[in-house]
Amino acid sequence: MAEVQSYHTIVIGAGSGGFTIAIGLTGFGKRVAVVEARYVGGDCTNVGCVPSKTLIHEAAARQGDGDSAQAFTTVQRKRDHLRDEETAQLQNIANLDLIFGHARFLDARRLEVALPDGGTRVIAGEQIVIATGSRPRALDIPGLPPDRLLTNETVFDLPQAPQHLVIIGSGPIGMELASAFQKLGSRVTLLTPGPRVLTKSAPEAAEVLQRAYAERGIAIYTRARAVSYDLTGETLRVQVGGVATAIPGVDKVLVAAGRVLNVDRLDLERAGVIYDRQHGITTDSYGRTNVAHIYAIGDVTPTSHFTHSANAQGRRVVQRIALPWLPAISKEPIYPSATYSDPEVASTGMTPEQIARRYHPGLIRRVRVELSALDRGYTDGVTHGFVQIDAVRLTGRILGATIVGPHAADMLPLLTLAIARGISLYTIYQIVFPYPSYAEGIKKAADAYLRATLPNIRAEIAAYLRYRLARPPRERQSPTLAQE
Repeated sequence: MAEVQSYHTIVIGAGSGGFTIAIGLTGFGKRVAVVEARYVGGDCTNVGCVPSKTLIHEAAARQGDGDSAQAFTTVQRKRDHLRDEETAQLQNIANLDLIFGHARFLDARRLEVALPDGGTRVIAGEQIVIATGSRPRALDIPGLPPDRLLTNETVFDLPQAPQHLVIIGSGPIGMELASAFQKLGSRVTLLTPGPRVLTKSAPEAAEVLQRAYAERGIAIYTRARAVSYDLTGETLRVQVGGVATAIPGVDKVLVAAGRVLNVDRLDLERAGVIYDRQHGITTDSYGRTNVAHIYAIGDVTPTSHFTHSANAQGRRVVQRIALPWLPAISKEPIYPSATYSDPEVASTGMTPEQIARRYHPGLIRRVRVELSALDRGYTDGVTHGFVQIDAVRLTGRILGATIVGPHAADMLPLLTLAIARGISLYTIYQIVFPYPSYAEGIKKAADAYLRATLPNIRAEIAAYLRYRLARPPRERQSPTLAQE
C-alpha cells in the first residue's frame, strides 16, 4: 500500500468555507491539506456569486446597447482571473497542500483521493472538514438538445445572450438571471412550479417582484412545468395549472430548479457520519458531526445555503479546532439572505411562517414603509420596494425583517445586528440616519411602530400580557399592521 500522508486537518472542498478554514488553521501553524474536485473558489467564484453579480452589473451598465457578447467576455475574464488568483494563493501558503481530485472516506481518519491522472493517493487527518457544496438539480426535458439546456454551471460561458430564454425555477438564481438577461436584450419567460416566485421569501416580496418583472415584459407562469421541446419550431411545451401551453421561439432553457448536495461520492457510511441525502449532514452549532473529529459546513448542512453562511461556519470551525479551550455554547449566528434581482430582496431573522408557528398573531406588530414614500425614493423614481419589520408588541423586539428595493442587501446588516443583540425599535428610533437615504426606511418603520404603540400604551400592555404565553392558533392570522 502507498505511503499514507498525515495532516492535522483535511478540508474536502476549496469553496468559500473550505478556503476560510484552510487559511485560518495554517495561520495557527497547523498542517492542512485541501482536496478540491474541480476549481478553487467553489461555486461562488466559478459558477455563482462572482460571475452572476458581474453579469448583473454588466447588464445594468450596458442596458440597451445590444453588446451582450462584451458583457459575457467581461464575466469570463473576471471569473477566470479570480479563480487563478485564489488558486495561486492556496498553492503558496506554508503548511498547506492543495490536492486536486475526488476524495472518499476509507474510514473515519483516512481518505482516498482519485487524482486527475487516474492514480490514487491516501491521506489521513486528525480533523476532517466536509465542505463539498452542491450542484444544480438535473431536469430531463424530452426533445431538448443538450446544447440548448443551461444550468448555473454553463450559463456564464455563453458567447452572447439568447434571443428567448426560458428559466425554470424562481429562486435567487432564476430571479437574478431573469432580470440580467432581460436587460441584455433577451426575451425572458420564467416558469415556477409553485404559486409564486421566491417561495422562501415573504409573500409580500414575491408580489412586488412579480409586478415589477411583469412591467418589464418578463412573462411569469406559476404552477408550471416543462413537458417537452420541439426543435423544429423551437417550441417549449408546458403545463400551466394543468393546461397545455406552447411557448414558441425558445433557443435556450436555463434550469434553476433546486440543488443536489455533493455527498453521494464521499462514502460517509465508512466514516460513520450521519446524514440525509435531501437535508444534509447533521451538525452541532460549531459544525461538528456525530463523529467528534469530523466537521461539515456550507451547502451539505441543513442550515447553510449561502457563501456568507459557509464562510461564517468556517470561522467557527477554525475556532473550535484551533482554540478548543474556548467555550462552545453559542448558537449559530443569524444568516441573512439576499437576492440580487431588480429590485433586490433581502431578509433576516425569522420568516413570517416561522413567526406564525411560534407566536400568537396578537403578540406581533408588523410595520411597513414604502420606499416610494421616502424622499430618496422620490428623487430616484422608485416605484417598487418597502421595508417590512415584524416585532413584538410593547417591547419592540425585532423578530424578522424583509427589505425590497435598491441596495436592500446593504441596508440589512443593521437589522441583523438588532435581532442578534436584542436592539429594539425604540433604540433604532433614536439613531440619526443620513438624509436622503434608503436606510431612512428603517427609521420610518421605527417611527411607525412607536406611533402605533405609545398613544395606545394601555392596550399594548394588555395585549402583551394576554398573548405573550398564548399558543399560536392553527389557522394562521395576519399580524397587526402599522404602515407608513
